[in-house]
Amino acid sequence: MASDHLLAAVLDVLAEVDPAELFDGRDVLRAVRPAVDPAPSLDDVDEVLALLALPMLGGIVAVCDGVYRTGAAAEIVVARLRRLADAVRVVDDEDLADRY
Repeated sequence: MASDHLLAAVLDVLAEVDPAELFDGRDVLRAVRPAVDPAPSLDDVDEVLALLALPMLGGIVAVCDGVYRTGAAAEIVVARLRRLADAVRVVDDEDLADRY
């Protein structure tokens, strides 16, 4: 499973990608591997890219199978992730309160 450090490293890499440029998981892996310890696998990077490609986050846009272009700025994606995490916490807290 991908770590928070990997997600942050991928967002940093994507912030430097030209919006007109296309990339895939191997491109991102080459860029993040030196910055993340232990070094991530291609599957780890692909997992992060799949998360970022979700429409609710819009961090990247799938052009075709496994090929992407950048989407929303990293700051926007992080804000969306925080709102989603907060919503999950609220639902989880309410669910637990209702059950116990």
